Amino acid sequence: MGLDILFKIAGVGILVSVFHTALKQAGKEDMAHLCTLAGFSLVLLWVVQLLGRLFSTVQDVFKLF
Repeated sequence: MGLDILFKIAGVGILVSVFHTALKQAGKEDMAHLCTLAGFSLVLLWVVQLLGRLFSTVQDVFKLF
């Protein structure tokens, strides 16, 4: 689980930046911003899921709640 999530996030970042640049040069700035927002939302969902797993692991380790 360690490096694969980092590679996924980096891959999404690279793809979003390429799409953003291509759409911006084509004059579709609204779509470029929407693409960036979609990529950010996807990565944010992954991070929230990871934080949830981290908190549940901490609770299990320290027998909280």
